[in-house]
Amino acid sequence: MTDATLHILALNLPVDTRHTHLTRQQGSHPDLPPLADWIGVADLDTDRIEMFPLEDLAGMPLSTYAAEAFDLEEGAMAGAAARMDALEGAVLLVPSSAVDRTPEPGAKATLIASLPMARADHAAEMPAASLARKPPAGVTPAATGRAGSTGTVLVGLLLAAALALLIWWVFI
Repeated sequence: MTDATLHILALNLPVDTRHTHLTRQQGSHPDLPPLADWIGVADLDTDRIEMFPLEDLAGMPLSTYAAEAFDLEEGAMAGAAARMDALEGAVLLVPSSAVDRTPEPGAKATLIASLPMARADHAAEMPAASLARKPPAGVTPAATGRAGSTGTVLVGLLLAAALALLIWWVFI
């Protein structure tokens, strides 16, 4: 799969298991049902999915949670938000990076929506070096702190000489 997609599936049986990014971060490792079989894929990376009862959202719409947790493309929810927000029970959120193909769920899950996830825009070009900031007219590089001046070099040499004299005086 080339484009990143988030598959939203309603689970058609009571599920009280919580398997989310947060529960994994907290060290929870629940015994998961055979989710790959339920959604009709051969391989499922359970470290990338989320499964939880919708009551855990405490009133937050599923569409809002999915958009924020999985960085969905702007406008991706156009037709799916109402279906998602009307769900009850438990859901399974599966990014395309977690499966080997598009889910084809059986009787234990229903595909509600497949939504595009945001992706990096690599079409932009970097500005030319000639567009880099330049100091205002009349300001010297020494005044901007970008280059050393003769005074700075002289102070450095004087400090080095003083240090050498101090070492010579202490050890001789």
